[in-house]
Order: sequence, then structure tokens, then C-alpha cells
Amino acid sequence: MKLVKLIVVSAMLMFGAFTANAQGFGGPMDPQEMVKMRVDQLKQSFQLTDAQVKQATDFYTKQNEEMAKIFESGNPDFSEFGKIMEKEESEIKKILTDEQFQAWKKQRDEMMAQFGGGF
Repeated sequence: MKLVKLIVVSAMLMFGAFTANAQGFGGPMDPQEMVKMRVDQLKQSFQLTDAQVKQATDFYTKQNEEMAKIFESGNPDFSEFGKIMEKEESEIKKILTDEQFQAWKKQRDEMMAQFGGGF
């Protein structure tokens, strides 16, 4: 159930970023700009080093490409999002220190409770 909430919240956030930009903020958001926003948020929240910023940028660029392929199919398979989100946690754990990772998980769980609590 927790994974389902994570998938729904993640899909909502990505869809929200696409639609917010399409509704008057300059058209669809550039995937590189989305990566930059995510990494900047991580950097600010968890005081990432330059090496961590590069690793996170590389990871989120690849993740965005994988998610874009799912959306572009025209009939997104949400089980594929689940696989991507499961991989996100293990990859982020490799990038962050133990302390940063615990804070990241706490922040993610709080976001899930806020946005996905009704699912």
C-alpha cells in the first residue's frame, strides 16, 4: 500500500509540474529544468556536496528519461512507475550520507502523508 501511495504521489507531482507549466508558465517544463529543480531542492534541504549534486543530476536525468518513455506510450503502465520509484530509494541511498538519507526518507514520507493520505 505504501508503494501505491508513493507511485500516486510521484505521478501527481510529475503531472503537476507538466500541467502547471502548460497552463501559463511558459509551456511544458523542460526535462533538464525539472532535474535542476529537484537537485536544487535536495542541495538546499540536505547540503549536498558538489559530487553528490553531480550524482543526483545524473540519476534524475536518467529517471526522467525512463518516466517520459512511460508517458509517451499513450497508455502509461503504473506498475512501471512503481519499479522506477523503488529504484529511486536505493539510488538516493547510494548518493546521500546515512544522515541525509534518513532526513530524505522522513521528508518523502511526510510528503506522501500530505498528498497521498487519502488513498
